[in-house]
Amino acid sequence: MPFVDIETSSGPFSFAYAIATPTSHSAKQIAPKLPCILFIHSIYIGQECFEFQFADRSLRQFNLISIDMRGHGETKGVMGGEVFTPTETAADINLIMEKLNLPPCHIFGLSNGCTVALNLAVSYPNRVLSLTLCSPVPPQEPEEIVTGLLEVFQYWLLRSKPAEGQADFDEEMEMEVMVGANQFLYNYKDKSSRHVQAILEYGLYKAQRCWAGSPEKIKNCEAVNVDWVLKRKPIPLEQLGKISVPVSIIHCYEDVPYPLQYSTDWKERLLGAGVKNVSLHEVPGAHYGNVTDPEEINRILYSTVTSCYPEPIEKETLPGSPTVSSRLMTPFTASLTQAVGYDPGDSD
Repeated sequence: MPFVDIETSSGPFSFAYAIATPTSHSAKQIAPKLPCILFIHSIYIGQECFEFQFADRSLRQFNLISIDMRGHGETKGVMGGEVFTPTETAADINLIMEKLNLPPCHIFGLSNGCTVALNLAVSYPNRVLSLTLCSPVPPQEPEEIVTGLLEVFQYWLLRSKPAEGQADFDEEMEMEVMVGANQFLYNYKDKSSRHVQAILEYGLYKAQRCWAGSPEKIKNCEAVNVDWVLKRKPIPLEQLGKISVPVSIIHCYEDVPYPLQYSTDWKERLLGAGVKNVSLHEVPGAHYGNVTDPEEINRILYSTVTSCYPEPIEKETLPGSPTVSSRLMTPFTASLTQAVGYDPGDSD
């Protein structure tokens, strides 16, 4: 996986990123003349959560780009004690886009990645062509969400600091973390989709590497999965009013922690701020609906992107022939397969 080096607000970082094009599942550069979609992840898992967008045959007619943000995945750097919220993440993305010479992009934000997307649109409007906001969180977290995030972190802390005489980790605590994250992100079910289970297990696998094993790693876990969420500040209405691009809000109606009202509030807030082109879509899926039920979300994203082009977009031929599942290889498929036995051709 390639890296891009930038100087962030807390020092130098080397960000892992991925690019997929119509002719390459893992490209070094974008295909010229084609639209670019930039994906912004949220907490608990990095860019691999977009496996089912990068594997989609319609979306792969474009350039697809994703990044492991600070403290996630393969990205390297020292978090330090500086303030780190979605505002700083948006600044990181601006610098990464500049360093990679990316043109203005269509932005897909997931959960608190939507907050990053909105910050990017108001602070760096020349970077953004459209916003697709999947499962946006409210400007400030409800008390029950705060409690849940802190509980999951406490379980992780206990799992990562076993009592004297115990094994390196507590398997029961590990399962508590897994179930807690599953309930929050994917809606826990005894017979979860094998594809969803693979993403969940991969998230835990990466978490063990990134956020366990040393006091510094545990501190990073809190910084990127708790503080990053809870210390963010609402974007003022006058700044939201600067957004001039189409905004598609997606609510997944099986989203337990964030009911429809939060997405409705976002639509009303943006319209009230003067944003002219705002739509709200209700689709099946859990909070991370792009993982549990990607098909309809992918269609909305595709429609949002193509609506920005009055003339037909030039298309390149996709590689290979459709598989049974019609999924394509992605920059993440091999890692998912090697780490957790993911089979992209396996039907659920």
